[in-house]
Amino acid sequence: MENIYVGFWAALIIYTLYLFVIILNKRRLNNYVNNSKECTLIKRRFKINFDKVNHKLVANLFAIDNALIIGFTFAVILYIDNLILKLLAAFLIFTVLVIITYLMIGKFIKGKEAK
Repeated sequence: MENIYVGFWAALIIYTLYLFVIILNKRRLNNYVNNSKECTLIKRRFKINFDKVNHKLVANLFAIDNALIIGFTFAVILYIDNLILKLLAAFLIFTVLVIITYLMIGKFIKGKEAK
């Protein structure tokens, strides 16, 4: 049970860092939305024009998503004892969650762009 708390706190710390470093700084916020790998991937896959979408919304979505992915992955691998299995499980969990959640975020942002 305490592994879940550790994952939650890790996600909270990571989101807080995203908030203070990227989201609350306008120059870094615009640079993040225009140049980050996450936004570039979504822009190419869904043909989204980020000028029509609120940049804070996009940055918050990716910040929450990345924080939850890392926190969940961290909480799950704490249950595994073998180092090789930890690395393999972390890679698989992380990759699957990134693919699934980034596609969901892309569809959500595409819907917001259409409005």
